[in-house]
Amino acid sequence: MSTFDRDDVEQVLRERAAALDLRLGDMTKAPERGSGISFGKRVGDGTTEAVRRLTEVGVGSALETKHLRILRALEKLDEGTYGICDRCGGPIAPARLRFAPESVLCVDCARETGR
Repeated sequence: MSTFDRDDVEQVLRERAAALDLRLGDMTKAPERGSGISFGKRVGDGTTEAVRRLTEVGVGSALETKHLRILRALEKLDEGTYGICDRCGGPIAPARLRFAPESVLCVDCARETGR
C-alpha cells in the first residue's frame, strides 16, 4: 500500500472512529432528570421508552464492536500489517478494504467467525 493510500485509509478510519465516539458518548449520557421509566397496566410512554432503551443497548453493542475493529485497523496500519488477515495471515481482498476499511479478517475468516 502506498503512502498516499495509507493516509487516505487512516483519515477515513479516524473520521469513522470520531463519529462513533460521538454516537457512543450520546448513548451513554445519563437520562434527563424526571425521565424515569414507569410501568403500568397499560401500554404507554413508559413501555415505549423501555423498548427504545433496550434497542439502544443492542445498537450500542454493535457500535462498540465496530469501534474496536476500527481501532484494530489503525493499529495494523501502524504495524505495517494492514490488509493482512488477523486470523489466517492471508491477504484481505482490496475490494473488501475499499468497502469496509476497518476489516481485519479476510472474507473466508469473517464468514467462519460470523464477523
